[in-house]
Amino acid sequence: MGMAARTHPQRDRLTWMGRFALIGSPKSAKDGSMPRLLPVILAAAMAPLGIAHADELTIEGVGISRDVDCHGKDVGVYGAENEIALTGRCGVITVHGSKHKVSFEEGRALFVSGMDNTVKGGRAQDVTVSVTQNIVTATLGGGSAPGKLDTSGANNRVSLLLAGPTQLQVNGADHVVEWTRSEGAPNPDVTASGAKNVIKRKP
Repeated sequence: MGMAARTHPQRDRLTWMGRFALIGSPKSAKDGSMPRLLPVILAAAMAPLGIAHADELTIEGVGISRDVDCHGKDVGVYGAENEIALTGRCGVITVHGSKHKVSFEEGRALFVSGMDNTVKGGRAQDVTVSVTQNIVTATLGGGSAPGKLDTSGANNRVSLLLAGPTQLQVNGADHVVEWTRSEGAPNPDVTASGAKNVIKRKP
């Protein structure tokens, strides 16, 4: 079954948290309590997801430094301040928590959630970035289907090399999404909502 037909509860939860952290509930938006709730929401976002797959290579803790060969498996990095270098071809790469520094060579999909994470890598067919202050650099797409970026939350920075047809979806506020194309790749299809987002081709 192709990626477009699969559901991914982990991705759905991360994306939902990113959007909720930005806009909150209707009540909180009206009564001005959202600034007080944001630390609570972010703390919940940092909590372990508890839904790792049995065959996932899991790195969880604080201040861990490791080189990991993916061997085609899914990889999850959880906790805080871990420095992880992923080599080889990975499945789904999940980076969740705070202040991780992760590099990768190739992944089927990349999900980055939490606060102040830095992820730099090679190619991923799908990239999801949520919550706040994450920095992601990757090559997007190049597979049989268009590559997809989904960004939500606030103040995330994404830099992309487009390897083929791509779709960029940007929701939230104060994001910067910059892109450049590999030879023969078309301009991306862009869908955006929110406030003060910058989506532009690199000079």
